[in-house]
Amino acid sequence: MSETGDRVLEGIEAAGRRVLPMHEYLAEHDAETFEAYDAFLRKTIYEKHALDDKTKEMVLAVACVGAGSSIPVIAAHARKSMAAGASRTEVLQALELAAAVAATRSMATSVLAMIEAEKE
Repeated sequence: MSETGDRVLEGIEAAGRRVLPMHEYLAEHDAETFEAYDAFLRKTIYEKHALDDKTKEMVLAVACVGAGSSIPVIAAHARKSMAAGASRTEVLQALELAAAVAATRSMATSVLAMIEAEKE
């Protein structure tokens, strides 16, 4: 493994983040991209910025729904949002918005597929 890859892995561990198999793979096979990717994540997710923790974690929960993340990942962000002051209702309504957008996109795609099918 490269010195760069080792340094990025050590930084992830030192920050209390979990080292994932993809991290180890990138550290060994594409350390420069891994370093840039980790810097991007640190800047956008892990460092303090204009959003308060309640809002940031709620946005992350909703984004994870849209990205198809696992239930434990979505739940962790929902939990962090509530720990930072969001009510259960706020988090639930934010997640419902994400579900409504996904349902609308799915319905639109399905209907457009039927319109295309009927053209033939």
